[in-house]
Amino acid sequence: MAFTFRISLPFPTPILNAYKWSVSQSSSIYSRKAIEQAPETLDRADLFAICKLDMNSPPDLATMVAEEDYVTLLETIAAAEDEPPRAHIKLGASMRCEDLGAVGLAWKSSPTLRDGWDRAQRYVGVVARVRALEVTRGRDTTEYRFHRLTDETSVGAKLSNEATFATFTAICREASGRPFKPVRALCAHEFIGDMEFMEDYLGCSVEDRAGINAVIISNEELALPNAVGDDAISRFFDKRVEEMLANIGSTTPLPLQVKSEIGKKLSGGVPKLSDVARAVGTSARTLQRKLGEDGAVFQDLVDQARRELAERLLRTTEYPLVEIAFLTGFAEQSGFTRAFKRWAGETPRSYRLGGTTAS
Repeated sequence: MAFTFRISLPFPTPILNAYKWSVSQSSSIYSRKAIEQAPETLDRADLFAICKLDMNSPPDLATMVAEEDYVTLLETIAAAEDEPPRAHIKLGASMRCEDLGAVGLAWKSSPTLRDGWDRAQRYVGVVARVRALEVTRGRDTTEYRFHRLTDETSVGAKLSNEATFATFTAICREASGRPFKPVRALCAHEFIGDMEFMEDYLGCSVEDRAGINAVIISNEELALPNAVGDDAISRFFDKRVEEMLANIGSTTPLPLQVKSEIGKKLSGGVPKLSDVARAVGTSARTLQRKLGEDGAVFQDLVDQARRELAERLLRTTEYPLVEIAFLTGFAEQSGFTRAFKRWAGETPRSYRLGGTTAS
């Protein structure tokens, strides 16, 4: 592709690394789904052995597979396919809400698709302890960016990320009861799988080598009611999932939670520490202390959230600069321009000209 994406890390790499060993697992459901899509030339017993699973035991959401074993499984399956591989895409497309247990049912029973995504952000750690979900809301669309909290450079990790696009789409279609499709998908790496096959399934374009992994969804779509949305039922499943989370501990790093909450509130101005603390379920003093323990500072996270939202709006929309300034929490365009030059070393206009030729 002829364009360039410039992207900053969501927060310092040491913070990500601090969570590596506590979250490097995913539910065995994903491994079993992958094996179902594997070519017939591969011995099923060998594939189950890679994941250290008993092929004769019933599927169990709570049984976890080490991340290194799961990515090895995906690599093994892809190597046996005709190029480019599709099995991992089919794996994602085969996912159903019930496969994710209480998490999936909480999403399915959420009143709207946005409510379901909010639950996904909170509960992703129950089924995939290698991911964190970050939300950035714009005027017309919302970006859902997912991070692996472990190595993203292996082929298997990249295949897993690609499968996630299909998983999110499959779950949204089932929950909404509509032929849901994202506005666009952004893939951090050069796409390994069959991109045409993926785009046909998603119903939208996939931009690879984008520097981030994200799906962009229209706010209008997110506001529509789910097919069987019921707030009371959804709250029932919430309680069940909260109990599960209490047993395994939170898997989304606090700085990422905070930055995501900041991003949601920027169009109303820079949020106060106390407001963000309330949103993540703690006090302002406790939040400051816990951020410090993770090597993070609230104001730095504000700057990161503003910069990332500004970069996304500049490269993916044609909004005038004065509107982007407002959406990123600035009262005046001049203040936004000065801040952006400090962040990126160039003006917003220069950044837009250099980063949006593919849009």
